[in-house]
Amino acid sequence: MASDEVHTAGKPASIRLIPDRAQIHADGQDLSFITVRIEDKDGNLCPLADNLVRFRVEGAGKIEAVDNGNAASVESFQADHRKAFSGLALLIVRAQSGQAGPIQVRATSDGLQAASVDLTAAQ
Repeated sequence: MASDEVHTAGKPASIRLIPDRAQIHADGQDLSFITVRIEDKDGNLCPLADNLVRFRVEGAGKIEAVDNGNAASVESFQADHRKAFSGLALLIVRAQSGQAGPIQVRATSDGLQAASVDLTAAQ
């Protein structure tokens, strides 16, 4: 026997950042792909959310690109912001060449609880 539960998402309440890995090489080539989720107060993905999310990266990294999976979007990939599509977006962070150390990533959106994640660029 098997069972499944389906939870209806509430209204968007917060941003969640999920990096594919927390440590990247400080060679100027390595990337971390960070999934950006718009979630309700219970942590459920809000599949209709299209909030504009702004990103700030400080330390030994920089924003390489942003995306949201919407094939019809004409927004630039080279930006520090992106609207969510189906509650999701993507931030790509590149390590600065020869700069080992911490990378702080922060995401904000009007009306949502901000999110941050720490990465490390290592030699």
